[in-house]
Amino acid sequence: MMRMLVATDGSPHALKAAEMAARLARDLREAEVMLVNVGYFPAIAMGAVGLDAVFDLGDLEEGLQQASQAILDQTMHAFGGLDTRVTRVYRRGDLAGEILKTAEEHKADLIIIGCRGLGQIGGLILGSVSERVLHGARIPVLIVR
Repeated sequence: MMRMLVATDGSPHALKAAEMAARLARDLREAEVMLVNVGYFPAIAMGAVGLDAVFDLGDLEEGLQQASQAILDQTMHAFGGLDTRVTRVYRRGDLAGEILKTAEEHKADLIIIGCRGLGQIGGLILGSVSERVLHGARIPVLIVR
């Protein structure tokens, strides 16, 4: 049985990756899929709050979890009609690091992730989660554009 981890952020590229995973699962007939969404607090957002501001991290965490649930629910549509076990996982932290950690913990055989296709300059400035996953993974990674 093939265990596939599909990383999703709800973007069109992530949805294409989920659709690819669904096609693979259909062809393999014996597959297990884990959808993973990683919530994170961007450092810029946290720095913009200021030292004298008061905010509730619990509210932020709750918002991240709700947004993650909506993303995972949306991504589940790609697997409609398949007789494949699909589980959903929410993690919080470094995007690439949590994807890799989840893949290792759940003994995934393949990571499937979308790519925005920013090119070398855009990827250099913004960083590329898919590239960091590719270079950090100990298992095959399928990057979908």
